Amino acid sequence: MTRVVVNHLRLAAPLTESVIGAAGEVCEQILAAGARSVSVVQVDDGHAILVLSFPDKETEERVSTDIGGPWMREHLLPLLSGPPERSSGVLVAGTP
Repeated sequence: MTRVVVNHLRLAAPLTESVIGAAGEVCEQILAAGARSVSVVQVDDGHAILVLSFPDKETEERVSTDIGGPWMREHLLPLLSGPPERSSGVLVAGTP
């Protein structure tokens, strides 16, 4: 079973180069911790999307608590215009 998490991030300020660099680093940490995939998509200056896939709910929760949450609080929350719009569920068709 693959689980997918999608976070819509509404930005009050555009992503900076330092945040983009830090995102690349945390993506590597998330993959090393057991995620199947992780992507950050910049839609425009006011919207970014974070898409992650995990082999199970336990890995999803562990990565969110141990890596993703702390990283988001440090690097992304200061740039957001509101709370992330987070959705999580089981992949029923397609590839992670």
